Formats: sequence, structure tokens, C-alpha cells
Amino acid sequence: MFEALKMRPRTTRAAAVSPPEPALARLAAVSDLILSDAPAPQVYDAAVAAVAESAGASFAVLRIAKPGGDAFEVRAHAGLSIDRPAPLSSYSVARDAWSEIRRSARPCGDGFLVEEGDLSGAAGNAVPRHLPWDGRSVLLFGVGDPDAPAGFLAAGFFAEPPGPAALAAVRAFSNAVLHCIRRDGARAELRERERTIAACREELDGVNQLKSNFLSVVSHELRTPLTSIKAYNETLLENIDSIQRGTLEDFLRVMREENERLISLVDSMLNFSRLETGHLRVERASCNLNRLVEEAHDALRPSFLERDINTEIRLPRHPCRIDADAELIRQLLRNLMSNAAKFTPAGGNVTVTLEEEASAARISVQDTGPGIPEDQLEKVFERFYQVDASNTREHGGSGLGLAICKNIVEWHDGSIWVENVKDAGAKVVVVLPMKDIIVRQASSSGLVGSRRFERDRYLTLLVEMLAEFLQARKASIMLLDRGRHTLRIVAAKGLDPDFVQNTRLTLGERIAGKVAETGEPLHVFDIESDTDFGRANNGLFYGTRSFISVPLKDGDETIGVLNVSDHVEGREFARADREILEALSGIIAGMLKKLDAYEKVSANFEKLKDAMRAILDMREAWGSRALMNLTLVALTMGKRLGLDERSLTALRLGMNLYDLGLMKIPRTIRVKREELSNKERETLREHTNVGYTLSSPMGLEDRIMKMVRSHHEHFDGTGYPDGLAGDEIPVEARIVSVVDAFRALMSEGPYRRTFTLAEARAEIAAGAGSRFDPAVVAAFEEALGVLGARADRRELVLDEFERELERERSARKRNIESDADRASKEESR
Repeated sequence: MFEALKMRPRTTRAAAVSPPEPALARLAAVSDLILSDAPAPQVYDAAVAAVAESAGASFAVLRIAKPGGDAFEVRAHAGLSIDRPAPLSSYSVARDAWSEIRRSARPCGDGFLVEEGDLSGAAGNAVPRHLPWDGRSVLLFGVGDPDAPAGFLAAGFFAEPPGPAALAAVRAFSNAVLHCIRRDGARAELRERERTIAACREELDGVNQLKSNFLSVVSHELRTPLTSIKAYNETLLENIDSIQRGTLEDFLRVMREENERLISLVDSMLNFSRLETGHLRVERASCNLNRLVEEAHDALRPSFLERDINTEIRLPRHPCRIDADAELIRQLLRNLMSNAAKFTPAGGNVTVTLEEEASAARISVQDTGPGIPEDQLEKVFERFYQVDASNTREHGGSGLGLAICKNIVEWHDGSIWVENVKDAGAKVVVVLPMKDIIVRQASSSGLVGSRRFERDRYLTLLVEMLAEFLQARKASIMLLDRGRHTLRIVAAKGLDPDFVQNTRLTLGERIAGKVAETGEPLHVFDIESDTDFGRANNGLFYGTRSFISVPLKDGDETIGVLNVSDHVEGREFARADREILEALSGIIAGMLKKLDAYEKVSANFEKLKDAMRAILDMREAWGSRALMNLTLVALTMGKRLGLDERSLTALRLGMNLYDLGLMKIPRTIRVKREELSNKERETLREHTNVGYTLSSPMGLEDRIMKMVRSHHEHFDGTGYPDGLAGDEIPVEARIVSVVDAFRALMSEGPYRRTFTLAEARAEIAAGAGSRFDPAVVAAFEEALGVLGARADRRELVLDEFERELERERSARKRNIESDADRASKEESR
């Protein structure tokens, strides 16, 4: 067994030396662990402890890189006072640093000896920084291929180089670790193949079920009208001479309705076939969704009246426009409304709501029917699927209506889902992107093909994230050229494409040029009345009354400008909006730097895009207005607790990022109304780790990363993932914990009712001292009072925000009047 664990020695000297007897005994114990299928952490702990003892080292650390990973992460250690997972991330070593270490270190057997001065930059974490070197050295030993190791061991400190026997022992334990890594890798590959086979089997079962559903639906939907037509036709033929005219008209009307039912079935199958196969000609043009919703509702009004169903449509104040195929959107709306009517009893209600968001339009159609069983929520969009598949089902239909809706939405790059509303039936939600984002094509970039596409998609996600955070119809990212004299738009939302492609601003020109020149943000509350930046001089560039422009900085150097204008609610941008944009600028500057280094960070590039998609998904799921209000509550709590400006900035961003991992948990678990199983609960609890991993490539400040990881820690230590307690939990995470619980209580949640505002406040107060920090709960209560919190249709409303906005308007008006009076007096002189 020992020989199987040993790699071929490099030198004759190393081959002639065996580990000392105590080390062989420890190696036998480690080998037994591997052969007995002990978990990898147990093997690693035993191996590292044996390395420290066998080499006579005061400490030893094992780092291993995940397959395809770009960093070696601590997996086991001995002789170090590290007992929590969170700090271990600070000891990770980039894979690139291994080459640096090999160049600067002294060979020692199959390993390397390093001095304190040899480790700098990316290699600085190879040895925990808090340890005293005192002129001694540390042994670094690769696990596996020395040029591309699976991991490495670090052991120290040594006043003299370790002897041949000690090196032989380290090499033997290194091989044992490699054997364990390969064992687990082979098992992971086997599990992946088993999952692939299971997925194929599931797909085949699905095809068989689809065939059965098709035969059942088509036979039922064809047989029923054909049987009716045949019966009425035979009755007419048998009584042609005696039948009365009124009866004849009734028979013919029924036959016509059944004929139309058949035609509708065939049309649905043909439409679905064209959508599914891609043989559909889609003609995109600017569409007024307000008008399309009204037209679809008016077309179905007779059907609603006949069924005695009350309807309500809720539309935004301003026309909501998207680029789409108007005819397909009409079909989508008719199908959704018809489906809602079909399951709504007489006297019930169907509510159609259209909402405009920064980068998407949201349509929801809600009925007051029986709802949908939780285990069938994801299946209703499948072809020929019927919730009630019996031959005696109450509601007919081809089972293609929602499948066609799904295809139409996907043709428009949108998303669609259905959810149950407690005591109020089911609600289908559709989100359609605006598609008004332009990326400037820079001919000198040298990017072609797929790399050009990836760059454009990355910039698109960045500007979409910018617009969503500020709820702006217009947003742009501008960068200075290499000479730092001219600003150009690299990506924009809501602006004219030619304007994006051709606009160049010199330093000091317009608002953006002035911001780039001074490095200071500018918030224009009302551009119409601003004496320095009047709209007449800015036309296409602003196109709105309220505007914010902030600098993008790399350290102290300004590299560009972020601009937002035209709030989707039609209001001015407030001070709170400016503060969020200033906080966001740091993240976007860092992500633009990563874009410049695309070839070097290609592995992280997809992770960054995945993180941005999760940010957009989170805002889509919770609503941007709700996130803004919750952020204001958290900031007010932070101020009451005396947090410094850095912590408040972290809160502004963290409140918009902390639950990214939740967006990666299957929706069936997130919205499930029944109690979760133990397995589902464990999957849900993983979202903090998933979010931490997801946001890691974004280069966020440590305070924000701790909010992502620790917002489900409890003050009494019973939370997850690390079981932190009291002041071990960062204060920002303690604030987010309270606000997140409040949000959950006020929202529709798994297997519980929605709480009223008073009930939610009482529930938070009851958790003080156990789940929540009592001081944070007190700050929460104060914040709700200061902000004038109230509930409107189960949504949180902050009256103080509206009052502050009105105060800003009044102050601006007084300044304008004062300027006018001053100018008048000067003229009279």
C-alpha cells in the first residue's frame, strides 16, 4: 500500500531514504482512512498533523484547488489557532502565485524552502502572515505535478533545512493526499455520469408521458365536439321536416361553437408547432403595452360578462413601450386572460397588472380560482399538460395555452412563471426586457467573434444593473480615452444608438465632462431651471428633468463617469438615489477593470456575468421599489447605531446583493407553500454559501461579503452557516438579518401567511436576544418610526421619503426664486 502511495522519486538520494518508523506508523493510519472510505477532511487532518510531527514543524497547512479553480484554498491545518471557516478564505493562494514561489525559493528535495522575503504580492498568503519568522524558513511541497499541482503543503519553521528522512515523510503524506484527491475526483466523475444517465432516463420518461398526454388531450378534445356535432346532425336529419325554426337555430349555433372549438384546437397545435420549430416570422417594433393590454381585455370582455367574472386592469401612468412582435404579445395576453377566466368561478375576479421597471415590463394576471397544486406549478407550461387529466375534467382545453405563452415569452428573451396567491387563486407573471441597451462598437478593440459577443454581453449586463439599481429609464457608462482628455459612451440604456456611437465630450463639457474634470459627483434636481446646465444645451444627452452623474475611479484617478436620468416613477432623483449610485460606482469601476483583463481572468468572466444576472433576478423577484425602501430602513438603522460612512456605504450595496445565492436555489423550493422537507431545507440553507461564492469574483469589500455570508447567523449562535454569536457577527450582517426577516414576514412565504406590518414588528421584537441583536431591534423600531412606515396593499411605504423629496423640491424652488430676485436687483442697478 505504501508503494502505491509513493510517486517516482526524482533523485537517487531521495529514493534511498525512507520515512522514520513513527512516520510510517502515521502513514499506515492515513492509508487505513483512505481504504475505509473516510471523508476527505478526516484524511487531510490526519495527514497534516502527521506532516507537522514527522518534520518537526510547529505548524502545517494543506491547500487544495478545486478542479478548474484559480486558487488554492485551506483544507486542513495543524498548529494554528484558526477555528472558523470565514477567516480561512483570507489564507487562499492564487494558482499563479505557485510559479512565483518556485522562481524565488530554494529547492529542497522535492519541495522548496522559502524565506520571509521570498513571499510577496499574490504569494504572500502562502504562510499565515501573523506567524513570526525570526529568520527561519518554511518548506513548501507540491501535491502531484510540480508544474500544475492539485495543492501544496506548507510546514515550518526550520532553523536548518529538514533532513532526508523528514522530506521522505512529507513526500509520503503528500502522495497520500493526492491519492485521496484522485479517489474523490473519480467518485465525483462517477456521480456526474450517474446524474447524466438519470437525466436521460427522466427525459425518456418525459417523452413517454408527453405522448400519453397528447393522446389523452387530443382524443378528449376531438371526441367531445365531434360527438356533439354528430348527435345534433343526426337529430336534424331524422326530424328535418318537423323541427321548429327556433330549435333549428339552437342546434346550428351549438354545431358552430363546437366547430370553432375544433378550429381553435388545430390553430393552437399549429401555432405551437411554428413556435417550437422556429418557423415563425417575428417582426419586432416598438409596442405600447398599455394599449395591447386594453385591446386584449376589450376583446375578451363578452366572455368575462357571460361567465359573470369581474375584471380589473392596472396600468402605469405613462405608456410602457418595449420592442416586441405586437401580434404575438396580443396572443400572449389573450391566452393568459382566457386561462385565468377558465378557472375563475362565477362572481370571481381576474386582475391584470402592467408595471414598468427600469429594464423590463412586468405583466401579471391573477385569478380567484382554486389555485394550482404546488407540485404542478412548474409543469403547467409543458405541452398538453392538464392539472386535471381525467376524462371527466371540468375545464376543457388543449393543454397548449400556457406552453404557447412560454414560447412567446422566450422568443422575446423574457421569463414567465406561475405562483399561488394565498386565499386568492393563482397568478401568472411575465417579465419582458425593454431591449433598449446599446453598446458602442469600438473598431480598434481587436475583439472578434465570440469574444466580441462576450464583451458586449458583459457591458450590457453592467448598464442593465446600473439602470435597475437606480430605476432609471436612461443610463450610461462613459470612459475616458487613454490620454484622459475625451469621454466616450461605452454602453447605454434608453439613448439613441447614433448618439451613443458618435458622442465625444471633452473635460469640462456638459455635466459628465465637468464630473470627469473635477472628480466630484453632480446631482441636478431639475435641469429645466438649472442656470448652469439648462436643457436647451443638452437635448438628447439628458432628455429629463432630474439627472445624477458620478465619477468612476481607480484609486484616486478618474477613469470615467456614470450617468442616470428619467426615473421610471416620473419623480426626481433624491439624495438617497445619489448615495446608492456613488456606492455602486466603485463596484462598476472594479468590474470594468476585470473586463480589460479579460484574457487573464477568463475563468472568472463567466462568474462575474452570473453574479450580475443574479443581481437582476433578485431585483426582478423582490421589486426595485421594495429593495429601495428596505435599504432606507437599513441605512437609518445604521445611523441610529452610529456606524461610520464606510459601513453605511457597505449597507447601501449589501442590501442589494446579500441574497444573490437565493436566486440560485430552485424556484420550486423558494415559493413552496407546504412545509419543506429536510433535504429541501438543507438546500435552502446553502444559499448563503452559494451567494458568497457567486459574489467573490466581484471584488467586493469584506464588509459586504460578510453580509452575504452571515445574514442568517443568530445572535444566540443557533444560525448558519458558521454558528457565529453576538459580536462575532458583523454589525452590518446583524442589521441585514433583521431587515431580511421583516421582508420575509411581509411577503408571501413557504407554509405561512403574510403578516401585517404590526404583526411583523411584533415578531421581530419577540426575536430580540435570541435570533436578533436587541440593540439592532431597537434601532429597527426607531427607524420605522422616523421613516413613517406603513403598509399599502401589503407593500411597505415610507412617508418620510416622500416628505424629504418634497423638501428637496421646495428648497430647489426657493433657490431658483432667490437667484431670480438677485438677478432682477442687479439689472435694476
